[in-house]
Amino acid sequence: MKKLFITSALLLVSMISVFAQNEKYVQAMESSISLLDKVDKAKNDPVELQEIANRFERIGTAEAKEWLPRYYAAYCYTLMGLSGNSIAEKDKFLDKADGLLKESETLAGKPSDEILIMKAYAAQIRLAADGMNRWQKYGALFTENIDAAKAVNSDNPRIYYLEGSSLFFTPEEYGGGKKVAKPLLEKSIAKFAAFKPQSSIAPQWGKMEAEWMLSQANQ
Repeated sequence: MKKLFITSALLLVSMISVFAQNEKYVQAMESSISLLDKVDKAKNDPVELQEIANRFERIGTAEAKEWLPRYYAAYCYTLMGLSGNSIAEKDKFLDKADGLLKESETLAGKPSDEILIMKAYAAQIRLAADGMNRWQKYGALFTENIDAAKAVNSDNPRIYYLEGSSLFFTPEEYGGGKKVAKPLLEKSIAKFAAFKPQSSIAPQWGKMEAEWMLSQANQ
């Protein structure tokens, strides 16, 4: 009986320790995500985003089995790819994002629609940096990851936001434009309305951007 009591007590202490560790992790993630949400997406200041990416990478080092810190760090670097001063600088940021996403995939252990969407986003930004020379490679990579994300979870609203944004910025003579983007952006907004994040630290980005693009498409 005494041995059983000691074993139960040790188990309880272990459970309390794990809970406290998980709570600390969630709090650190929530704090960093809050900072990321406040970034002016019209500017995507690399200095600000680098500081936030560093926070996520530190969390990832402390929580080596968690894939979300690396995912969010990759998101920061992907946004930095939008604001790079040259193609070489943009690629440097996006190379970092791709590496972090590979680590995230390994840790996730199964196909993740969110990781696939972020991979598509990074490909989209590489394409935008040099569309004339990159449309074949990165256009295909964008579509490949979007289709894979749909196979995992076709209700993810970020899928249709990225598809809509891709068409939104594609010239009409190449099959794009606001008119063809509008139905996808509307679908994204509808999916966002029904979307329920799995946790407080699960990805939730994209709604504001989709709403802005839809407002422009309606003009």
